[in-house]
Amino acid sequence: MGALDYIRKPYYAPFLRKRVTMHLEALDMHAERRDYEEKLQNSRREMSSLQMRVLNTVIDLVERRDEVSGGHVERTRKYVEVLLDVLIKNNIYSDVTSSWEKDLVLNSTMLYDVGKISVQDSILLKPDKLEAAEYSLIKNHTLMGVKIIDDIRAEIGGNSREADILNYAKEFAGYHHEKWDGTGYPNGLKGYNIPLPGRLMAIADVYDALITKRSYKKTYTPEEAAEIISQGKGSHFDPVLVDVFLSVTDKFRNIAGVGIPN
Repeated sequence: MGALDYIRKPYYAPFLRKRVTMHLEALDMHAERRDYEEKLQNSRREMSSLQMRVLNTVIDLVERRDEVSGGHVERTRKYVEVLLDVLIKNNIYSDVTSSWEKDLVLNSTMLYDVGKISVQDSILLKPDKLEAAEYSLIKNHTLMGVKIIDDIRAEIGGNSREADILNYAKEFAGYHHEKWDGTGYPNGLKGYNIPLPGRLMAIADVYDALITKRSYKKTYTPEEAAEIISQGKGSHFDPVLVDVFLSVTDKFRNIAGVGIPN
């Protein structure tokens, strides 16, 4: 019933007073500890909120630098969500996704192109097709993305939701240009050696790049983009994920139709 102590009768009055005093002091100490823990939790929540605002600022900076693809980062997040929902529903790659917290994974996608911060405007915003030397420089954005995320992770330290987001973000940033057949970059990884986040983002990123207007290339229709990704099955893209993509092309089309500026 909640009793913490007892005293046998007949009791000795000074002893009774001492026992009561002891329990009241313990109660005060418990209240003080509870108040301290509440303040500590509030402080952690405030720090977590601040860290998320910093991350959101970085994400916004990446989006604003690449002016020709406004909304690209948000659309790729939605594409990845569509693919991930199918994986979870059908227990595809459940050995990996079962440990994922969906909201953290999706938030982490927003940092996948953070390495573009390091790319010169003259290259990133070039209206014409890139030359070989320029393309080599822009390919480094994957490595720079990992470095930037590692630097942020080091500043945050410890275990937190932000730290978990950054752990996922590293795999999106570092591996989204790897190809299933090993001809991608930066590490030339092949098949299942490419982390699943990178394989998911490869499809989302290429699809959006194809249907987005660029001065140096034609704009593909959603149907044409889907056909190009289908042709890349087993070479550029994970064949299992291509099948998943082909089952939800209508959802991709809807996302693109709302988000792509005229």
